[in-house]
Amino acid sequence: MLKNNKYVSYLLVLVFVLLLNFWLPRLLPGGPVEYITGGGEEGVVFLTEAQKAAMLEYYHLDQTVGVQFIEYLKGIFTFDFGLSINYKAPVYTIIIERLPWTICIVGISSILSIIIGLLAGLYSAWRYPGKTDRSLFLSMLSLSTIPEFLIGMILLISMSVKLKWLPLSGAQTAFLRSDLWIDHAMDIARHAVLPALTLTIGSLAGIYLLMRNEAIRVRNEPYIEFASAKGMGSRGIVFQHIARNAALPLVTMIIIRMGALMAGSILVETVFAYPGVGKLLQEAILARDYPLLHGLFLMMTLFVLLLNLIADIIYPYLDPRIRTAVKRGELG
Repeated sequence: MLKNNKYVSYLLVLVFVLLLNFWLPRLLPGGPVEYITGGGEEGVVFLTEAQKAAMLEYYHLDQTVGVQFIEYLKGIFTFDFGLSINYKAPVYTIIIERLPWTICIVGISSILSIIIGLLAGLYSAWRYPGKTDRSLFLSMLSLSTIPEFLIGMILLISMSVKLKWLPLSGAQTAFLRSDLWIDHAMDIARHAVLPALTLTIGSLAGIYLLMRNEAIRVRNEPYIEFASAKGMGSRGIVFQHIARNAALPLVTMIIIRMGALMAGSILVETVFAYPGVGKLLQEAILARDYPLLHGLFLMMTLFVLLLNLIADIIYPYLDPRIRTAVKRGELG
């Protein structure tokens, strides 16, 4: 029964978000035609009334909202949202071209933030209470208050503008004069350093605080004192007992936070002009590109819901107590 209710709740959330997905772009002031004729930052482009009417008809924007909504629902089931108004290409193709860049920096930052956050949280909990733990705790707490776009700007000014260590923007150097794949790979890696580092710093504090608090709770359990009394070393206690038991409740939170990294990539990619999905979403909002916005919102919604579903599915297998409670709920 509990399992069925969980899936129903996911379905209801998906339906609500899909409805919101259709209406939100249309609540923005102006529209695609207004953007092209002077509503955006690209300057004024003159269009005759006949050209405006032809454009609205081509993208089915001259139809009633009800007809547009039906076309939108058809696009959801067929994953075909038509042509992008701004890019004059299929929405699916544009998203697929941009997606690998976002996966690159989000994947790197996820791995780094999880490893560093868990280790720092363990170390801080083991030093609790003490000056080391207090200093690390206050540093991470202060770091969590800094928005990601500000972190990105600081790194951009210091490492790119002042020190000139890393590229200023983009994902790769245009017209790179080299036929060696290693040179192109290194060039892509250098461009990804600052966006990935920004996302890592922005999400590091949250994982650290979760691990620290849970590790402190586990450290006070009787079996930790018993292991210490048996003569087990500090390293064995930390990694064999505290780390294993403290990390278990954090699995779902870490998976869910990966969805937050996808959302955070929007600001980070905008700061570094990184051509990922986040930058594409910003461009689509400015251009009032309804088809592209529909496709991007749907992709992000499915990604976040899928992560939450994965967390709900794997957690009972990690914790026998949760699995037993679920089985009792199903039997009841």
